[in-house]
Amino acid sequence: MPSRVPAIDSSPPRAKKVSGTFLAVGSLGAVADGCDTGVCGADVPPVVGSILTGTGLTLDQAVAALERGESPPLTDVQRRIVEAHAAARLG
Repeated sequence: MPSRVPAIDSSPPRAKKVSGTFLAVGSLGAVADGCDTGVCGADVPPVVGSILTGTGLTLDQAVAALERGESPPLTDVQRRIVEAHAAARLG
């Protein structure tokens, strides 16, 4: 008769399981490990300093490109950042 292998709990330490998603509990409180925000922990950050990662453009250059009617290669998150930067420059 084959022996049963016990199930291994792969949840991170100090995690809670809530409806199929682990919530990490730490200094920031409970944070879902899903990518609901569009920015995931394993992803490259959308902007470093004033450089939009993966584009080679600064925020100001991306704003100028959008104002000229161009379509720079921005992710949805980067586009929102650039639009917010443009609005802040006007305000």
